[in-house]
Amino acid sequence: MRVWLNGHLIAPSQAQVSVFDRGFLFGDGVYELVRFFGGRPVGMGMHVARLERSLELAQIAGFDAHSFPAICDALLRDAGLANAAIYLQVTRGAAPTRTHLPPADLTPTVFAYAIPCAGLEELGTLHLCAAGLVADRRWERCEIKTVALMGNILGMLECQTHGAEEAIFHRRGLVSEGASTNVFVVRGRCVTTPPVESDPPILHGIMRARMIEACVDAGIRCAVRPIPVEELTAADEILLSASKRMLSSVATLDGMPVRGARSPDALAPRLLAALRARVTRECAPVSSAA
Repeated sequence: MRVWLNGHLIAPSQAQVSVFDRGFLFGDGVYELVRFFGGRPVGMGMHVARLERSLELAQIAGFDAHSFPAICDALLRDAGLANAAIYLQVTRGAAPTRTHLPPADLTPTVFAYAIPCAGLEELGTLHLCAAGLVADRRWERCEIKTVALMGNILGMLECQTHGAEEAIFHRRGLVSEGASTNVFVVRGRCVTTPPVESDPPILHGIMRARMIEACVDAGIRCAVRPIPVEELTAADEILLSASKRMLSSVATLDGMPVRGARSPDALAPRLLAALRARVTRECAPVSSAA
């Protein structure tokens, strides 16, 4: 399967990036990942807008975020994939030497590749996972989808003592987000998620937005407001949204069972069904005019 590098589809073994690339030396770059079902994307317009915002906030010039859909189409056609995730990474580029302050007028390095993924028909069973609660020691610009994810990785390593596969971060007594997910809390048959424009902000999750819409579709109350850590630990259910798996339910938090995760009255299965239905409609083939 070939990869996209600076405008060309080439074999991974032939893809070469300078050792002076600022993505390699500093983590100086941004990325985006979009999910495809049946060859059609979920929230492509939102992904393009988020990529454009990340590039603007990071002050990386020279790449048009609106070319992302065309890169995705080229990769999918080349690989013959219908169900996939496309990963795109844009770094500030390579400078002649390693200097913290980037020289002006660098040419960004653009890399992308397709990841085969399950289709919607395989995502009908709710995934139960283990999570750990971790103090958020990352930087305060989490709305930028940066490739510098050391803080996220350290959080996931920290909670591995409980066999957790995801870290849920908290800062100043409030839940922020997961290391690779957005967080939803269920209490009293109401689904609540933290605001993205918090202080500090969190990532504007595309599947988070679809999840809020799915709550409306399913007739389930949904609120967007700050969530104290005590509310998370006392939750009936804890749900995680992400592009690849769409929705997961946390079965254990710090090794302790989440009381409603396996309940027959749990909202998670209804929400997964509503989310799948919404994504199915969004990814349905466009009918041609007679």
